Amino acid sequence: MSDVQNIATTGKNTDPPAYRLSPVGIEFLGELDQREWADLGKQLGNAARSIGFLIGDWLNYGEAKVKYGKYSHDEGGIYHDAIKITGLDYATLEQYARVSRKVQFQVRTRNLSFEHHRKVAPLKTDEEKQKWLQIAEREREKNGKTMSSRRLAKSILLGRVATIEEMSLPDDDRGCDNVHPHVNRIVAFWGKMKRSGFLDNADMEDIQIMLDDLGPVLDIAHELQQALAQRRGGGP
Repeated sequence: MSDVQNIATTGKNTDPPAYRLSPVGIEFLGELDQREWADLGKQLGNAARSIGFLIGDWLNYGEAKVKYGKYSHDEGGIYHDAIKITGLDYATLEQYARVSRKVQFQVRTRNLSFEHHRKVAPLKTDEEKQKWLQIAEREREKNGKTMSSRRLAKSILLGRVATIEEMSLPDDDRGCDNVHPHVNRIVAFWGKMKRSGFLDNADMEDIQIMLDDLGPVLDIAHELQQALAQRRGGGP
């Protein structure tokens, strides 16, 4: 039985069950010993790492079947149906499907999160993707701690494993007064990407992934624009 199937049960085969899963959490109905509690946590972790690919593969399968509708969120399209079926929004479904297409089944690494796989998705070849996932996996085996997806992304950019020191900001590089170093890093990164031919060679999915990664920056700019508009209009 798979991890996802296991987690759908209500605990060990006792009467009454030890716990019940619901869309809003876990209801504990009885006592779990330490081993049972740890086993449940392991199943939850496995489900969390798997769910993006499970839904992405499911959605891509539906897209491949003409009878399921067009690859679109229009009425009658595959995304329109998937939103109703899963209750998830379009952006989430689109990201799951895109990463699942970009990172094929044989490349995926069981012990790394979906977010780790999302970071390697823009790479051009399966060999490159597998190489960086294996590097992240070796770091986990060596240090007993999984490399963060943020550190993996920086390592890919540097072409080598980023050090812990490189992931930390200096004390004087914090706060709104010193936002320029952060902006300069993004500008330098984008310049490097353009010089490498990203805009000439990227397909639509590569560009979408880049936009997703820059989403937090766009959100900040949007919040600032809203605050400025409120003040100009005399709002709060």
